[in-house]
Amino acid sequence: MRNRTTVSLLVLLIFLPVAAAADGGLPAQRAWEGGYIGVCLSRSGLSLSDETPLAALEARPSSGASYGGGSDEKNPMVAVLLSCVLPGWGEIYVGETTRGRWFMASEAAIWAGYGAFQLQAGMREDSYREYAQIFAGVDDGADDGYLSDIGDYIRSEGDNSYNESIRREARSLFPDDLEAQAAYLTQNGYFGDLSWDWGTRDTFYDYRELRSDASTSERNAFYMTGLAILNRALSAIDSAWMARRHNAGVRGEPGARISVVPQISGSEVGARATLEVSF
Repeated sequence: MRNRTTVSLLVLLIFLPVAAAADGGLPAQRAWEGGYIGVCLSRSGLSLSDETPLAALEARPSSGASYGGGSDEKNPMVAVLLSCVLPGWGEIYVGETTRGRWFMASEAAIWAGYGAFQLQAGMREDSYREYAQIFAGVDDGADDGYLSDIGDYIRSEGDNSYNESIRREARSLFPDDLEAQAAYLTQNGYFGDLSWDWGTRDTFYDYRELRSDASTSERNAFYMTGLAILNRALSAIDSAWMARRHNAGVRGEPGARISVVPQISGSEVGARATLEVSF
């Protein structure tokens, strides 16, 4: 393992004085006392003299440090594969447990949403099927194609009906062949038990709305599967990046890190910001 030097830049925020109240009088005011900071840079790190408000900036370990915890290197490909199986698993493998739990929680929420939308879609499908049986005389067990057609036309026969549209298609396809037109109508039209009439436009539009609601639920369930794929992709990318960052820390490769630590010294309150650059 090659040597690693860490340079730390210290930024002192202004310390806010905390005034002590005098007996029977106004609070005494106290001005901030500024000063110079003694800095010593060496291969082991940056330190401050004892004359500063901060006693010293301890040198951090320079070798074997890593972001994910532990000194062993992690295989980015393994992290990616684990995240593809279960989002967050790759992060936990690298040592980023908190990040991994967030991805797992997102995955659980996505599949919970998928299940809820699928259940909702089934209930709404039952509703429009039952509605069609009551108001249009549709038989139980009708296929989806038929249920879709009765939602496009208010009746099967008569003006502006489904069968009328089939007759127009037949005349367009076979303009000089009456037998072919009749065969086309027989094959594609709805007659007998398959006939329907919604009676009123309000009933017809209510059925269309019920079908639209069911389609919306099915579409939302499909979107949940897309989010599940996206969650896996993001977790795979994140776990690979975290594995590489972890390995860079283990190998002592260049990196940067910033930290902010609150500071309380007597009646003075402030904070210390430290930027570490390793090279």
